Amino acid sequence: MGQPSPSERALVAALDPYARLIEVGVGRRPDVARALADRGRKVVAFDVEVSEAAQDAAARDAATSTEASSAASSAGSLRVVTADVTALATTDDEGAIRNALGFDAFEEGFDAVYARNLPAELQRPTVALAERLDAACLFTTLGFEEPVVDVRRRSSESGTVVYVAR
Repeated sequence: MGQPSPSERALVAALDPYARLIEVGVGRRPDVARALADRGRKVVAFDVEVSEAAQDAAARDAATSTEASSAASSAGSLRVVTADVTALATTDDEGAIRNALGFDAFEEGFDAVYARNLPAELQRPTVALAERLDAACLFTTLGFEEPVVDVRRRSSESGTVVYVAR
């Protein structure tokens, strides 16, 4: 992992108040999820196809957690799973959500659902998933797209805009 970009730092700062988070569309860049786990947060990151980079970040987290078991109560965690936000947002089967995100994580609940570089076509399902989980929803866009859902804008010092949908 390299130095976090200004947009990554802005998103991590906006998500800092939340203890249990879901990242939608982790892709090949698990830096935000990793940074949040390093801050003691519990993160479940998912995508329709989990990249090797995301798997490696979760594996490093598991190794670090094992080594630091004495500090487990304040340690964060990162779990990476394969899931589709559209399917999770529209299913009537709560068990499918539990299975996709992990039963233990689901039982504790989630404080926020977030995404970075969220394309317009995934904004509605991402907000719908956050609503189902009674969680906040924050995201950044690809930059050239405006949000297609109702949002409040939070601008950082770097000029990055984090959108808050709920």
